[in-house]
Amino acid sequence: MNNKLSGYLVIVAFVFFLSALFYFIDEIYIKRITIQRIEFRIEKGENLNFVIARLKDSGLVRNKFLVRLYTFLSGSESVKPGSYSIGPEYSVRDIFVNFIEGSDMEMKIFEGWTSKDIALALEEQKMIKSGSEFLKLAKNFDNSLAGYNFLPSKKEIDLEGYLFPDTYRFQRGSEISVIETMLDNFNKKVYFRYPKSQEELRNILIMASMLEREVQTEEDMRFVSGILWKRFESEIGLQVDATLVYVKCVLMTDPDKIDPTCRQITNGDKNLDSLYNTYLYKGLPPGAISNPSLKAIKAAMSPVESGYWYYLSARDDGRTIFSSTLDEHNMNRVIYR
Repeated sequence: MNNKLSGYLVIVAFVFFLSALFYFIDEIYIKRITIQRIEFRIEKGENLNFVIARLKDSGLVRNKFLVRLYTFLSGSESVKPGSYSIGPEYSVRDIFVNFIEGSDMEMKIFEGWTSKDIALALEEQKMIKSGSEFLKLAKNFDNSLAGYNFLPSKKEIDLEGYLFPDTYRFQRGSEISVIETMLDNFNKKVYFRYPKSQEELRNILIMASMLEREVQTEEDMRFVSGILWKRFESEIGLQVDATLVYVKCVLMTDPDKIDPTCRQITNGDKNLDSLYNTYLYKGLPPGAISNPSLKAIKAAMSPVESGYWYYLSARDDGRTIFSSTLDEHNMNRVIYR
C-alpha cells in the first residue's frame, strides 16, 4: 500500500512539475501580441520588484512570482533606466534582455548602404536579434496598415532607397521598430521637404541611389544626373556599373554574408540577366540599388544640362571624368582606368 501510494505521489509530483514548467515557459518565452506598442519607462533608482509590479499593472506580464524567478535564474537583477517600446510582438524574455542591455543605442547608417548592409550592421552591433528578419521585413514591408503617404498602400514593398542614411538612436531588439524609425526620418527630411507623387519619388530615389554609388561630390552628381536622365529620355542604356555590383553583391549572393570579390566587375558581368543590369536593359532599374543621401536625392532632382554623354571614375583618386563622344570616352578609359 505504501509503495502504491508512493508511486501515486511520484506521478502527481511529476505532473505538477511538468505543469509548472509549461506555465513558466509560457509566461517567459512564448511570444504575445499587443494591439499597439506600449511605451514603458524605467526611472533612475527604480528597483526590479517595482518594475515587475508595474509590468503586471500594464498587462505585460501575468505572474510576478514567475517573472521574479526568471530574473533570479538568469542573473537579470538590475535594469537600466530609459524609455522602452514594447510590442507589437514580444516575450517577457525579450523585455528583460532590453532592460538589461539598455533601451537604445546611437548608430550611424552610412550613405549608399543597401538594405543588406544595414541588416548586417544592425545585427553585428546587437541592435536587433536577426539581420535576416530585418531584411525580410525591409523587402516585404506592409504599408497597408502603416500608412506612409510616400509608399503605395500595399503589403509587399521593397524599402531599398527609403531607409534614410543618418545617425539614429534605435530601440534595441525590434526589427520593425528600427524600420519605422528610419521611415519616419525619411518622411521628415525628404518627403516633407520635397513632396512628390509616389511614382515620381520612386524614380528620383532610383536615380539618386545610382548617383550615390557612382560619384563622390555633389557637383559631379548633378552632372552625372544630367547625363543619365538624358540617356533615359533618349532610350539609350544607362550603363551604370553600380547596378552590376548590386546584382552580384545583393541579388546573387547569400543575404547573411558579404563577399568583397563581388564588387569586381568584368565584361562578362554586363550580360547578367537581371532587370537591374543597365547594360542589358534600357531605362531605370526596377528599384533603388542603395539608400541615398539627401545630396544625391537633390542631385537627382536638379540635374545639370551639358554636352556630356559619358563619364567614368578615375582609378587613382575616384574623380569623375566626363566625355562628349564615345571615342573620347574610350580614350579616357585607357588613360584613367
